[in-house]
Amino acid sequence: MLCATCALSAAAQEKLIKGVVKDAATRQSLPLATITIKAKGSPETKMITDDGGNFSLNAAVGTTLQASYIGYTSKEITVGDSTTITFLLQGNNSLSEVVVIGYGKEKRTDLTSSVSSISAKEITELPVTNLASALASRTPGLEVHGTGYSPGAGSSINVRGINSITQSEGPLYVVDGVALVGDIRSINPNDIESAEVLKDAAAAGIYGSRAAAGVIIVTTKKGKAGVSTVDFDAYFGLQKPNPTYKMLNGEQYATLRRYAQFDADPVTFPIGTSDAKTFNQYELQSIANGYQTYDWQKAITRQNAPMQNYSIAVSNGTAKNKVYFSGNYLDQDGILINTGYKKYGAFISVESTLSNALKFGGSANIAHDETKSPSSSEYQQALTQSPLMPIYGPDGQPLIITDNSTGTLTIRNPLTSALDAVHNNNTTRTNGNIYLEFTPIKDLLLRSSIGVDLYSGESDTYYPRNTGEGFSSNGQAEIYNYKSTDVLWENTATYNLKTKDHELNLLGGFTFERHENVASDLQGTQFPTDLLTYKDIGSAGIKTQDNSNYDGWSVRSLLARAIYKYKGRYIINVTARQDGSSRFGPDSKFGFFPSVSGAWRIIDEPFIGYKFRTVVNDLKLRISYGLIGNQNLPYDAIYTRFNQSQYPFNGTSVTSGYQVGGTAGNSDLQWERQHQFNIGTDIALFNNRVQLTADVYNKNISSLLLPFTLAPSSGFYNEQINVAAMNTKGIDISLKITPVQTKNFTWQTSINWSKYNSKVTKLFPGRDSISLSLRVGLPPSGTYVNYVYDGIYQQGDNFALNPNGKPGDIKIKDVNGDGKITPLDEVVVGSSIPKGWGGFWNYFRYKAVSMTVFTTYEYGQQLNNLTYTNLTYYNANYGNTGNVTQAGGNYWTPTNTNTNIPRPNAFGTSLKTLPGGPGQGSSYSIQNASYVRIKNITLGYDLPSSLLQKAKIRSMNVYAQAIEPFLFTKYKGLDPDISGADGSNETYPRYRTFLVGVKLGL
Repeated sequence: MLCATCALSAAAQEKLIKGVVKDAATRQSLPLATITIKAKGSPETKMITDDGGNFSLNAAVGTTLQASYIGYTSKEITVGDSTTITFLLQGNNSLSEVVVIGYGKEKRTDLTSSVSSISAKEITELPVTNLASALASRTPGLEVHGTGYSPGAGSSINVRGINSITQSEGPLYVVDGVALVGDIRSINPNDIESAEVLKDAAAAGIYGSRAAAGVIIVTTKKGKAGVSTVDFDAYFGLQKPNPTYKMLNGEQYATLRRYAQFDADPVTFPIGTSDAKTFNQYELQSIANGYQTYDWQKAITRQNAPMQNYSIAVSNGTAKNKVYFSGNYLDQDGILINTGYKKYGAFISVESTLSNALKFGGSANIAHDETKSPSSSEYQQALTQSPLMPIYGPDGQPLIITDNSTGTLTIRNPLTSALDAVHNNNTTRTNGNIYLEFTPIKDLLLRSSIGVDLYSGESDTYYPRNTGEGFSSNGQAEIYNYKSTDVLWENTATYNLKTKDHELNLLGGFTFERHENVASDLQGTQFPTDLLTYKDIGSAGIKTQDNSNYDGWSVRSLLARAIYKYKGRYIINVTARQDGSSRFGPDSKFGFFPSVSGAWRIIDEPFIGYKFRTVVNDLKLRISYGLIGNQNLPYDAIYTRFNQSQYPFNGTSVTSGYQVGGTAGNSDLQWERQHQFNIGTDIALFNNRVQLTADVYNKNISSLLLPFTLAPSSGFYNEQINVAAMNTKGIDISLKITPVQTKNFTWQTSINWSKYNSKVTKLFPGRDSISLSLRVGLPPSGTYVNYVYDGIYQQGDNFALNPNGKPGDIKIKDVNGDGKITPLDEVVVGSSIPKGWGGFWNYFRYKAVSMTVFTTYEYGQQLNNLTYTNLTYYNANYGNTGNVTQAGGNYWTPTNTNTNIPRPNAFGTSLKTLPGGPGQGSSYSIQNASYVRIKNITLGYDLPSSLLQKAKIRSMNVYAQAIEPFLFTKYKGLDPDISGADGSNETYPRYRTFLVGVKLGL
């Protein structure tokens, strides 16, 4: 009876509870969520919500209910007096995040196109000066190469391969609605909230003709309501040279010089008795001093080049007004002396709610850069300088030697260029926008914004008399000024309509953009003194250049988009844009660029069971097709150009004028067009601990511009015509995994991999080639076509292919077997396009200690390493008259035949038989450029919050970082990842960086 009474009493206390489980951000119901019932004295029981996220149960007051859903943080509510409960669950993974798309935002789960996102945390993991460097190898399909190691150097970017044969300027950056192109190092990476890369036509098509090379949308940080914060980030580091080239010492170099002179003329330069004819007086003195060796490479480098960076950001906000302000200062000394980079920046963002229907906002960013660059040949001259030559003269100044009989400079001292030559480039860039948003009725948003990008710079150069460039001309100066202005006015209307099963988002808009460039160039020689350098260019005795240049264009656009969702499972996105550009003739000004994409969220289908969902958390299929254009042809290509000319009259007077010649205009030019197809999938497994995104794409690009050579009788050289076509196919894969996640230890890893194949499918009618490397079936660029290196001639070899050859000469392969070396023997010997590339990121955290290791890789590509060839082979006639690398010291001699280094020759005769010159006429210089690079290793520590609270500090992280500490490659040059197919950018030494930093939040 007692037990029955207790049971009846408990039952009497229970009541019917009805509830629903929703997404906290979108308020959408979460179907088939799990409800766990935790009643005191009873075992836990579970139930599943229906397709609308609804549930009902009997529970007593004090019972704890827990709602959980895959991809969301679980939440508990204790039953009280209310009989209705609403669970609002927060998403805990990237699938639930909101990403920025063109002129709007979208949940990642609802994307129908290929979009990759980079968060603020990922961007600031590396202390980079350029957003492009932060994106490198973090985003599948995005190919980023540095243009060099010089401080402040930029990057070149390709989105999904090659997009044009002759007309490309890199992706379009949209920073808070402002369109930017080229180098965007003016944006402080610490001010970026996220960056989205729009890769397929459906994603980028809303930007029409501006999207030919891809679109990267950058969203900056904003103030938050009810939160006041101050964030400070500072680091200090040392850059240490990482020598790639090890040169011969004095004794080795002397032996090489003697052998080279003897090989050229054994009668005049017999070994052992001709040093007085081979070496100058300074070198002879060094030989007499026991082959005293001078390290020229060390003389122009810093062994410890400091760099420092300071950023501060202040954020404050109320319900109606929000503001974010930041300042940044960066100072980086270069490894080469007298080089460096400084940057000063400031950013402000404001948002103000004027009324329930009216909102105003804007942002502005200003950055000033000061770059000191080296002379283009400074580093190469230091490497090849005779190690027997003293660096300084008796007066303690850099030693230079002149020929008294001719007055010419016979020995150039690269230290004079490093110390005294001027290569300054100062730029200022201001970009910003203001906008007004009006909501006249519910779900209708009208927005108008004006964005502006103002860019100006001055490049100053001066070579004084003690440098090779300025010696004979008594000083050489140049002042180059440039300025660009871009104004973009955008007006859009967005309307959202939502019912239980249907959701429709409509966008319409009008935009207008105007761009102008202005430049002037002043050059002069024969200065009375070097003291004023370029600052008094008017004193030049000879004005060698005095001109200016202007170009400008405008684009008017209409755009529209409709996104329809049915039950959140079936999504269709249709976009259209019409662009009218001033770059085209009257009959071709307008282009129409439509796209369509769709997504099927298979995981949300009712037939997908609960057990399947416990393993597979997300499963979506995407497909898209679209057309985008390219307007990046010369702004005046539709106009006929005339050349400047001088007209004589009466045999004496001369009048300036113009004459026909140059390029003929073509008013029928059309847009280059890309037809893109993309199919992709998004999969998440095991409570989102495994996330996979994969895309396959195909791009058919037509109406490509090529210069068509005209008959001499036309009076012009050529004209641009739309004639060529190409195809690019590729794959992008991204995989994120959390192998271990416990209370105290976490291990996260991600890897991405990309590849593409491009080939020309059409050139001129009736012609399948323009040159050996530009022809149908080959990529439009990056292909090396040349003679095949076939080893070194040895004693007793057949010299039929090279009757004048000698043992030790380079051998060229007779590919077609006709018994002679002709252009018909040239074949494809390599390609700078990788067969695959990507990045591998690992994050480890144990309690308050964390470590990040980021690795990049690239494989299957080759580079034409002419720099290494010239530094390896001693050949006076072809540019290398000085020292060579240690590898070059292993040259061929009658007693050292097992080598691939030709015999040295002071007059270049051992390579004279090579078509086109040494190393440039065969595959001899082609090298495997595959690599694996440890990009950075970071060790950090978060100070305990209990300690920080006493000092009223929100957060504090101290860290140590190694930047590019290791490189694994068979490439023999400075860096296999430097942009430039022939290694011509190897003008600056490679280095490692070690730094310490602190991130402080108040």
